[in-house]
Amino acid sequence: MGVIIEVAITGEQVFNIAVALLDEIQTSASYRQYAPSVLTTLQAELLPKTETPTVIADLAQPLSLPDSLCLQALPYGLAAHLMIIDNPNDQGKAAFFNARYDELKSKRGATITPITDVYSVGADGYGTY
Repeated sequence: MGVIIEVAITGEQVFNIAVALLDEIQTSASYRQYAPSVLTTLQAELLPKTETPTVIADLAQPLSLPDSLCLQALPYGLAAHLMIIDNPNDQGKAAFFNARYDELKSKRGATITPITDVYSVGADGYGTY
């Protein structure tokens, strides 16, 4: 039985999926310059508010998101932004990718953060539960 080593998904991997979704593999060089900043923005949107996103300067960098989110939702978000940049007059394809991105990001599990009662006010308002 082999050892499973989890490696963080890189910007390059998400970019390759996005251009495949766009069916623009042959012309992907023009999109490459925009991808790092868009990925940084999308990471900031998807990370918990308590975490600082990694600024993506190079697509070879690993992303700060769970692999499942990188492989499922992020390519659609990137594809939507690249379509807006590429063809601002035809927003149908961008709208499709953005709707799919919104759907997939809403399916991610919510994290439960415990709340600390810093004022010692309990359920009855007097510090007792």
